[in-house]
Amino acid sequence: MQAYSEICMFAHMNKRQNIFVSLLELLKVKHTKELSNQHFNEHPHKYNLFGLSKMLSDYGIENAATRITDKENDLPEIQTPFIAQFGGEFAAVHKVESDKVSFLWKGSPHILPMTKFVDGWSGVVLLAESSPASIEPDYKKHRKTELLQLLIKTLLFSACGFILLLTYLKGAFYTSVGFSLLLLINLTGVFVSWLLMLKHLRIHSQYADKICSLFKQSDCNNVLESDAAKLFGIIGWSEVGLGYFIANAVILLFAPALITYIALINIVTLPYAFWSVWYQYAKAKQWCPLCLIVQVLLWSIFAVNCIFGYIQIPEPGIDALLTLMIVGSGYAAAILAFNLFVPKVNTDKTIQELRQSINSIKANEDVFSALLKKQPFYETHDCHSVIRFGNPHSPLQITILSNPYCNPCSKMHKKIEQLLQKTNNNISIQYFLSSFREELNTTNKYIIAACLADDSDSALQLITDWFENGVALKDEYYKDWSLDIEAPECTSSNKSLPLAMKSTGSFVGKFK
Repeated sequence: MQAYSEICMFAHMNKRQNIFVSLLELLKVKHTKELSNQHFNEHPHKYNLFGLSKMLSDYGIENAATRITDKENDLPEIQTPFIAQFGGEFAAVHKVESDKVSFLWKGSPHILPMTKFVDGWSGVVLLAESSPASIEPDYKKHRKTELLQLLIKTLLFSACGFILLLTYLKGAFYTSVGFSLLLLINLTGVFVSWLLMLKHLRIHSQYADKICSLFKQSDCNNVLESDAAKLFGIIGWSEVGLGYFIANAVILLFAPALITYIALINIVTLPYAFWSVWYQYAKAKQWCPLCLIVQVLLWSIFAVNCIFGYIQIPEPGIDALLTLMIVGSGYAAAILAFNLFVPKVNTDKTIQELRQSINSIKANEDVFSALLKKQPFYETHDCHSVIRFGNPHSPLQITILSNPYCNPCSKMHKKIEQLLQKTNNNISIQYFLSSFREELNTTNKYIIAACLADDSDSALQLITDWFENGVALKDEYYKDWSLDIEAPECTSSNKSLPLAMKSTGSFVGKFK
């Protein structure tokens, strides 16, 4: 096995692809998609092999990287699934047969002949093997949240569907074939436009990816990211389409008398259908299957309107003009509402990208070292505390200034527990206790006396129990423990503490 430092870093990995989650699914490791996606997207090294290895380790998955020299002969011997560098990016290979290779690449499934895959494969692989202990950290908590969110979404869509169904049945709209066809076409348009918006926002959708790969020369993203993909350079055509079809469906269900106005507005949209097809063919030279489906739906609405006689010119007058303005305002409101929705989603994605950038800076040892040297430094080697956890001989020692009644200190203690668990207790932790007021020093003495009476593991749990159950009870929590809080080990000794640390409050502890 080669060292990770000898493996190339791949900075051009497709940002839409989450190879980490794909591999978790292939390995059948219990995980939640939202948290696993977040873990990947915010990881400081998500675009290199070391980062993927670290993420797999976080989930308890054994893994190792290597470079295969005899690619064609050794490929069938590699246990699947594994990650391979293919075409300058990462691919999750899940099946290798005698003549072909099946893999996930750029978020889509691919099958290539063995020889073609070998030609595009650099030979670099990340082998991974799951076990019963492989699982997402805090999986049960995250799974509970995921199920709750799924329930809420299910209830929401069920309620909306129920309202639509009751409205459809109550109005006896099923007796009109033309009306039912129009409603079906517009609801289909809502679904297709929603997929278009997901593609525009670069949010993975299995349905959208499958539709967009229908043609050989098709790439929805290339078309949607072109200069012509926005009306006046501000409103995306996916937003216009979604607002248009939703407004149609709402008017059909709740104001069916306005169906002639829907028919007239549909005629206005038809030139756009011609322009869209021309632009994809002549300018973009790429087809967007989702966009083409929208054009077909627009013409289908026109055909239904013609067949069933819905295209009628209202009698001229102030009433007709006001009605047309009301209907037009409804379309505008729907379109602009989605236009305001898109920046909110983009903001959330930007925040996630910023977190990843910040994590990258924090993970840079040179940056960390430079910032660390600018911080105030307090010598503690002459004043070791008796409240210690982990390996006392570890070259890495972390000193915690804590307060038993401090809520942030309670949260920090949970992080310390996780850190000790993650490092198998191979680091040294020592606690200094402070207090907000002199009369609260008694609690510190109780904690020190209790820690002295137990081993380090019990002492760690004892402090955890204090933060969870003892804060509200104060000294009553320890009154039946028969602890000698006046023992020399529990008395105050501030003399060896730096003056800056003393200024934060009273300290209790034994220092060697």
